[in-house]
Amino acid sequence: MSEITARRSPEYLDKAVIYQLFLRPFTPAGTLKSAEKLLPHIKSIGADIVYLCPCFAADDDEDRAYWSGRQIACKLNNPKNPYRMKDYFHVDEEYGSEDDLKDFVKSAHSLGLRVIFDLVYFHCGPKAVFLDEHPDFVKRNPDGSPVLGEWRFPQLNYENPELCDYMWSNMEYFVREFDVDGYRCDVADNVPLFFWEEGRRRIDRLKPDLMMLNEGFAPEMQREAFDLNYDFFFKDNLMKVLQKGAPAAHIREYRDEYERVHLAKGGRSILCFDNHDFANGVDITRFEKDPGSEAVELLLFLIHTMRGVPFIYNGYEVGDANNHCIWGNRFHGANLTIEWERALTEKGQARLEYVKTLTAFHKSEPAIYSGDMSWFDTLDSRVLGYERSCEGQTLRFLLNMSRDTLELEGIKFDSFGCAALENGAIKLAHRAEKL
Repeated sequence: MSEITARRSPEYLDKAVIYQLFLRPFTPAGTLKSAEKLLPHIKSIGADIVYLCPCFAADDDEDRAYWSGRQIACKLNNPKNPYRMKDYFHVDEEYGSEDDLKDFVKSAHSLGLRVIFDLVYFHCGPKAVFLDEHPDFVKRNPDGSPVLGEWRFPQLNYENPELCDYMWSNMEYFVREFDVDGYRCDVADNVPLFFWEEGRRRIDRLKPDLMMLNEGFAPEMQREAFDLNYDFFFKDNLMKVLQKGAPAAHIREYRDEYERVHLAKGGRSILCFDNHDFANGVDITRFEKDPGSEAVELLLFLIHTMRGVPFIYNGYEVGDANNHCIWGNRFHGANLTIEWERALTEKGQARLEYVKTLTAFHKSEPAIYSGDMSWFDTLDSRVLGYERSCEGQTLRFLLNMSRDTLELEGIKFDSFGCAALENGAIKLAHRAEKL
C-alpha cells in the first residue's frame, strides 16, 4: 500500500452505488429530457449517484487528422466525439439546453439522487471556442501546430496560468449554476496534480460535500483532490478467469497488487466490469452474450460485496446485450441503444429484482459498506473466497467463477453461483443453496 494517505471522503460514499448514464445509448432520442424521465427508474434500483457522460458542446470538425483511430474505425462518420470538447460552458444542442441540464439535476435531487458531470480537461477539439483568442491554451509544436495526445486531440497547456483559471472557473460554474454534486474526470492522471488540488479547494468552498472520481490510478491523486480512483484492468483480469479459465485466485493476486501500488492508504476505487469505453463499438460482443448473463450476475454480486464503490453501466439492470457506440446517436448509426424492452420479459424482471436486492444488501450490511476485507483460501481453485468484517459482524463470501456445478462447504453452486454466509448460514445467495 502506498505511504500516501487518502483524503477523508464524504460519508455518503460508504454506501453509495454509482450509475453511469451515457445519453447517446440511454434512450433513442439521446436527450437530457428523455433521460430525465427515467430518473425514477434509476432511483428504484438503488443507485445513489448518477454519473452523466459529457453533454457539453463537442467539436464538429470534419478533418480526420483530429479524429481518433476508433472514431474512424467505427465508420459512423460522426465528427462529434463527446470527449472532444468545443465549448466547456454550453450544452451541445444534440442533448438539449442549459435549462434542460438544470432541470435534469433538479429532478435527480428531488428523488434523492446526486449527479456528477464528466470533465474532459486533458485535451480539447481543434476548433475549441477559446483558441482564436488564446492559441496558447494548447501545447504547440515548433511549427505552431497543436501537440496532439493519444487520441489525436490538442493537449491543453497547464503551464499557462490563464488556462488554469479558465478551467477552474468551469469547475466552479457547474457547482454554482447547476448545483452539480461532483465530477468524474477524464484521464485525470494526465493533468497536473496541482490543477486538481486547487480545483478541489475552490469547489469545496462552494459545496463541501462534493465527490471527485479520477479516471486514473495515481495514488497521489487521492491525497487532496480525488475520493475514488479507477481500476482500469479489473475487467480484463476478471475475464481471464471467466472466459479463459484462469484460477479464481488470479483475481485475488491482481487486486492485492492493484491496491498496493495504485491506492493511497485508506483510498478506494470504483468496482466495475463495463463502462462506455468497453461497451463501445459496432462489432463487439457484450458480456451478456460472453461470458453470458449468469456470469454477469456473479460480477454484479462481486462489485456490490468487495471493497470499493459499486459502479453500474446503464442497461445492466435489465440485461441489455445491445452494442453501444460513443459516436452512435439518432443521426448516426442504428440500434445502438439500450434494449429497454428486456425489462418487460421474465428474465429482465428477474434481473431488475436481483440488482435491487444487491444494492439493498450493499447498503444494509456494515461489514460491506464500512468493513475490512481479507481473502481466504478455498479447497477448489474455481472458487473465490473473501471476508468482510466490521463491529463484530463477519460475512464470508464464496463465488464459483466457473461454468461448472460444484459443492463446497456444504453448499451446492450452479455455474457462476455465489453466496454470502454469516455464522455458517446463507444470508444471500444466487444460484447456490445449502445441501
